[in-house]
Amino acid sequence: MMRAFKIILGGMILNAAVNMGVWADEFYISPLLGDHFYDSKTAPDLQYPAKGVNNGRQFTLGLGYRFTPNWGVEGDIGRSTPNLPSPYLDRFLHYHHADFNLMYRFNADGHLQPFVLAGAGRARYQADLGPNFQKDYGQAGAGLMWAYNDRFAVRTEGRYMEAGGHWKDWVALVGMEFRFGQGAFHEDQEAADTSADTAAPATAEPVAAEPAATPVAEPAPVPVVADDDHDGVPNDQDKCPNTPAGVQVDAQGCPLDSDHDGVPDYLDKCPNTKPGAAVDAQGCYVMVNQDQSIRLDINFETNKAVIHGDASAQLHKLIDFMHQYPDVNVVIEGYTDNVGNAQANQLLSQRRADVVRNVLVSAGVDASRLKAVGYGESRPVASNATEQGRSENRRVVATVHAQSSYIKMKSDSNP
Repeated sequence: MMRAFKIILGGMILNAAVNMGVWADEFYISPLLGDHFYDSKTAPDLQYPAKGVNNGRQFTLGLGYRFTPNWGVEGDIGRSTPNLPSPYLDRFLHYHHADFNLMYRFNADGHLQPFVLAGAGRARYQADLGPNFQKDYGQAGAGLMWAYNDRFAVRTEGRYMEAGGHWKDWVALVGMEFRFGQGAFHEDQEAADTSADTAAPATAEPVAAEPAATPVAEPAPVPVVADDDHDGVPNDQDKCPNTPAGVQVDAQGCPLDSDHDGVPDYLDKCPNTKPGAAVDAQGCYVMVNQDQSIRLDINFETNKAVIHGDASAQLHKLIDFMHQYPDVNVVIEGYTDNVGNAQANQLLSQRRADVVRNVLVSAGVDASRLKAVGYGESRPVASNATEQGRSENRRVVATVHAQSSYIKMKSDSNP
């Protein structure tokens, strides 16, 4: 299907080039609103195990340019936020796209203007509690405009989008088009300018007498310029004498330093370091190591293993941490208060730890990195004699440690 998109787009571009006339520039802005019908098989690529993706409302903003009455180009950006049904908590897909299309309008001078378009773009997908990724896609569409006047039109259209595999979406949009510029043909003056030209009568040019030969002066002797290191810069201008043979130098005779890190290119083993970064004698970044940690601490209602929505922010941070440091593992610990049977509390604490583990797995964290353990009513952090204390003891906790490194900047103080 992507090959078909390329063939359609190429044919439209060729036709536009053949039929281009003399046309005054016209630009337009087109806000559109509609529905995005997502492919039901999208969910596996989001590392989301069930039920697919619900359809979502989509907003698109287009900026276009017409270079003939019929032909134009258009760039679009847009977003949509459909719902992702979850067995644990509500999740949403945050979809953003940008694309570029070639458009052909039929009946360009009439009030009703059917049109077709084809193009390509890139979409970014971010699921709540899940990783993000991007897809390149091709698209084709058709629609109808009703031009109220030369500056305003109502627009409706449908588009089919495909990114290969099972990514096959449909979009239905309706909106407006606001036009700017002259948008009219002008007379071609080339023929008139050509007809106004007249041939001037030929006139005989007088023949000038040849000048007398001038004696050639002997060239002055060329002085010998000293350049001891043979870098092409004379000694009296060389600010970096004795550069090694074959090393490229600047106008002052100093070795080139393309990334301006203070280490010349011929010694720089890490070229193109970013400005302001501290480097070692070989021109490579000076790295600073530091410890990173994160703690999860969420509470539950009595005799329940259901995560509340107010725990979403903590879960987001833990999921991001696990994706950022893929080599670390975590033990998820579940606890209860002392209300009820100790054996039942042991099972309840395990269910609480398991439900947190399942949320992390559904967000793309490898299950082999996660261990869920229930400790029952043991290890209380507060007194079970009060409701406040029992509430604090009904919990799931997890602490993760990792080590990260960052590039030291010249402006940083010494650690």
